[in-house]
Amino acid sequence: MCKQSIYNCIFYRMCSAFRSYKRLSGQSKGTKLTWIPAQCAQQPGSLDCGYYVMRFMYDIIMNHGNSQDLTKDFSRTLPYSPEEINEVKDFWADYFMNNVEFLA
Repeated sequence: MCKQSIYNCIFYRMCSAFRSYKRLSGQSKGTKLTWIPAQCAQQPGSLDCGYYVMRFMYDIIMNHGNSQDLTKDFSRTLPYSPEEINEVKDFWADYFMNNVEFLA
């Protein structure tokens, strides 16, 4: 495990992978990564954290697959509405009820 913060470990490894990719493809070493921090909805409490993660993943897949402006698309910081969280709960409950065998 990296002895630095997890952010620094990820940053170092991503930069290293990018440099290796550029080198293997014969491109110059002068290009550096431009890091843009992604934003996501900030939850007001601590009970729905898993649903916030699932909702964020859902939004990425459903709404940002062909994104042209990641800064704009990932700039939301307002909490999800109860309806948005309930939508994820309903998706999960429906999946669970239809795909998991129950032991009687």
